[in-house]
Amino acid sequence: MAHEPWNEYEDGQVTKQLGTKYKCVIATDNTKYEGDDVQPDLNAGEQIDVKVPQPPKSYKKFSRITFVNPTASVYGTFMSELSVKADDVDIVQPK
Repeated sequence: MAHEPWNEYEDGQVTKQLGTKYKCVIATDNTKYEGDDVQPDLNAGEQIDVKVPQPPKSYKKFSRITFVNPTASVYGTFMSELSVKADDVDIVQPK
């Protein structure tokens, strides 16, 4: 949906641009979850930011994005925060 510079900060000041942070929305969740109490398409509509150490690519809003070599980690007091990074993104423009 959008992008912004992914920066490194020190003392509140930008010290280095690391790449691009893409702001994405999960359109569909095709994950096969275990358990009877998990709703299908559980994460559809959720927003995520993905950090990529590359310059921004041209795209239209709501383009389909595939992450190249993605990694994710969960953190925070309640393990409720998600950090996602990828080597790059492949973007398919809508027709």
